[in-house]
Amino acid sequence: MAYIDGVLSKDIPTELARLRAIEELCDPISRAVITSLGPQPTWRCADVGAGAGSIATWLARTATVVATDLDTRYLTPGERLTVLTHDVAAAPAPGDPFDLVHARFLLETIPARAVAVRRLTEWLRPGGHLVVVGVDLSVSAFTPHPILRTVTAALLGLFQEQLRTDPTFTRGLPSLLAGHGLVDIRMEFHPIVIGDGGPGERAMRATFEQAFGPLTAAGKVTAEQVEEARAWFGQPGHIDIVGLMPVVWARRPEDR
Repeated sequence: MAYIDGVLSKDIPTELARLRAIEELCDPISRAVITSLGPQPTWRCADVGAGAGSIATWLARTATVVATDLDTRYLTPGERLTVLTHDVAAAPAPGDPFDLVHARFLLETIPARAVAVRRLTEWLRPGGHLVVVGVDLSVSAFTPHPILRTVTAALLGLFQEQLRTDPTFTRGLPSLLAGHGLVDIRMEFHPIVIGDGGPGERAMRATFEQAFGPLTAAGKVTAEQVEEARAWFGQPGHIDIVGLMPVVWARRPEDR
């Protein structure tokens, strides 16, 4: 089973709303890093695994953008925005080298992630930038709230079975990028906070709600545990970090 037909499939009616919630959480992070790189009107950019398209659409106001995904139904082409159905780990590079490649919540969810990293670095022109935003829910194993620990562990187990995910992959990305010759490697972490009514909670609750049915059907959680988790979210003071978003960016040297 793959991303296109699993618990995160775009065939699921709630998936677009879930992706919009993730955009609300992550767009400020992606935009801040990209803006710091100083994108120019002459830049050719790629948004890989573009999802519902918010970053591709935003970036196309400044530069020329190719937005790729395995399922592009939520992506709309524009004057400076090309939409391409594309598998980063298998298909040829989408045209000429890029000044900027952005990928978010992508590498953890594809089995050939090391191949994908190599290919993304190869897509860069000399001096081009790679920006990767990841997600790591493994830190939820250390929450003091048992029900949160239970349902998140079940969710990670389902992701592993369906997508062969590696939740910690992006945390090891800097060394891989150095091995591929990239320089100026930077990394930062952003918490995914739940229980405060903020964007992290909205994104995670949308993901949990979409997964609760499959999790129950697979016997990974009980109906009682689902209701306990839902009730937990509604209790005052139930605030915690359920995950981290590691952000890594780097540059291909001018002479390579």
